[in-house]
Amino acid sequence: MAYADDGTPDRVLAVAAMLGDLDAFDVLVRRYRPAAVRTAERIVGRDGAEDVAQEALLLAFRALLALEEPGKFAAWLHAITRRCALRARARAGDRRRVALDELLAHEIPALRPGLPGASGPEELRRALESITPDHALVLRLHFLDGMPLKRIAGYLGVPLSTVKWRIHRGKRLLRERLGKPQGRGESWTGKRKSES
Repeated sequence: MAYADDGTPDRVLAVAAMLGDLDAFDVLVRRYRPAAVRTAERIVGRDGAEDVAQEALLLAFRALLALEEPGKFAAWLHAITRRCALRARARAGDRRRVALDELLAHEIPALRPGLPGASGPEELRRALESITPDHALVLRLHFLDGMPLKRIAGYLGVPLSTVKWRIHRGKRLLRERLGKPQGRGESWTGKRKSES
């Protein structure tokens, strides 16, 4: 069954993927690949982040039947991604690339490298690197990757209120780093909402 990312709950997609529906897993990968790349980037840096995310997504696919709570797919993937990134960092001297399973890459298009996720202008990238990783991650996931707040909360395994607070605080930290005035009604880039 072909799925569009129409808001089908992760739980439904995860169960369908467990039953062998590759289209369902493709939707999950499209939803969470940018988050997996961002998580990996925090640990191994920009150069190895794509490889780590790829490894984590393939590992998640192979281990789907071990997922005890399909509704917590996002948090489960986050844990897998962190472990893969920590292992990659530990073996940093050994620059082995993760072998891509060609069959899976052919059947699940979202596993192919090159999904969008650029960090934006250089000044913004430097400012994001200068704030705490927790704040920078939620800002990148929400504003640069377009991930909904509830999905970020599920991925990180934290309450929605925590994600909202991190975005609020992260925007304030970015304004300080970029030397932008703090005013009501501004988006995180400093433009007034009416200008957007």
